Amino acid sequence: MLKNEKHSKNFSRPIVLISILGVVLGVCVIILTVSIATGFQNQIKNKLLSFGSHIQIESMFQSNNKETSPINLLNKTIYKDKNFISIEKYAYKSAIIQLKNKSSQNEVEGILFKGLESFKENKFLKDYLIDGQLPHFNNKANDTIVLSKKTCQKLKVKLHDPLTTFFISNGKPRQRNLILGGIFETGLEKVDSKFGFIDLQYLKKINNWGLTLKTKHQFNIDSSKLTVKVTNKSKDGSLLYDWGNNIKVSNNEFIFSAKKDCTIKLIGFELSKLKNQNLINIPDTLIIKYSSKQKNISYENIKGSNKFLSGGLEIYLSDFEKRNLIQQNLKADFGPEFKITTIDEQHQEIFSWLNLIYQNVYIILILMIAVAVINMSCALLVLIVEKTKMIGILKALGIRNNSLRKIFIAHGGLLLAVGFLFGNILAGIIITTQNQLGFLKLPQENYYLDTVPMDYPILNILVINLIAFLFCFLAMTLPSFISAKISPVRAINSEI
Repeated sequence: MLKNEKHSKNFSRPIVLISILGVVLGVCVIILTVSIATGFQNQIKNKLLSFGSHIQIESMFQSNNKETSPINLLNKTIYKDKNFISIEKYAYKSAIIQLKNKSSQNEVEGILFKGLESFKENKFLKDYLIDGQLPHFNNKANDTIVLSKKTCQKLKVKLHDPLTTFFISNGKPRQRNLILGGIFETGLEKVDSKFGFIDLQYLKKINNWGLTLKTKHQFNIDSSKLTVKVTNKSKDGSLLYDWGNNIKVSNNEFIFSAKKDCTIKLIGFELSKLKNQNLINIPDTLIIKYSSKQKNISYENIKGSNKFLSGGLEIYLSDFEKRNLIQQNLKADFGPEFKITTIDEQHQEIFSWLNLIYQNVYIILILMIAVAVINMSCALLVLIVEKTKMIGILKALGIRNNSLRKIFIAHGGLLLAVGFLFGNILAGIIITTQNQLGFLKLPQENYYLDTVPMDYPILNILVINLIAFLFCFLAMTLPSFISAKISPVRAINSEI
């Protein structure tokens, strides 16, 4: 009825098309705004997870230079929950590094090394490796490190270059030679230039965490007896040994018959030199097995007690939104001697910036919905004005006001649906093109990303579409009341 050419001079057509175009652009802007805000949050969160995790557990007692103190996991049950994807050990250790050569013009850089159990399992770091490869760890401590592109530029080093590194352990400097095995770049310049990655086992060795018993053995002249001797020496205390008889002795040798099989459960204790003889490290247990037939001696549990020590635990969650609730549960379980922080507490400045982005999103959403409401209300008013004579005729024939309003609301809803449909299609095309081609660029030093990130959070977009459509549809009921107030006599006599 509203499209009947007979009853229309069609002056409303361009106005309606402009209104629909306004709705299309408004819906497109709404979806792109949510898409970009979500993309920023997700990509920057992933970059921050390269240096941390959703939740970190550390000792409350830390040095001023961000180094972690060892926490004992021997008698601590690692918290398990269905919300956890993984739990990984780590440690922080500050150092000074420079290129290893005789030049007096070498740049020197301070860095905070993060020790990892496995580089291969750190998928976030793997994503941002731009040169080299991630080190593969085995039973021995690995001297390969991974540095950021920014740090490498400052030090003027290349892949596989040797680096001289100075650590402070027990108040004394320790020099170590390391190899640059990989270079990464996340775009978070301040964070990139601060961190480097290294084998966790290597940091434990530098820090002298734990006790690893080392022995040598020797047969006597007629091979009737075998002597096992512990070669460890304590720099900060003294060592006592339990050779399997529950008696602690200072004797580091044990002699037994070589004519029969023997198994010794050796326990080593490192104690302070003070009168109270406190334990310095977790005791280490070494299983020594001797076969008289093969005249062979073998060892079990050779890794040492440092496997029970760590600088902290990193927990990755399946649902990021549950981090605060899980943090409270962990605090109750672990006690006050542990510091438990979430990723947004570790990087407050960046997360505050991300929250500010979402505040702008809400403002844009309100403005775009208001624009769509005004556009469609104006279009409906134009239609009512154009169809004034038709309204008068219908009223003269006895149509009810409610039925008349429903006609205009239904027509306006159809126009609105067309605008929302094409707005979503246009936004989808832009998002897909940007993700494939990356034609919208950003200065990485300011935004931490080199291209505009666009995600497509389907659930959020569906909810926003529904809310915006309902607001616009309800707003169109107001102009429809004008049609009910039109006088049939005046409408029929009108020249419109």
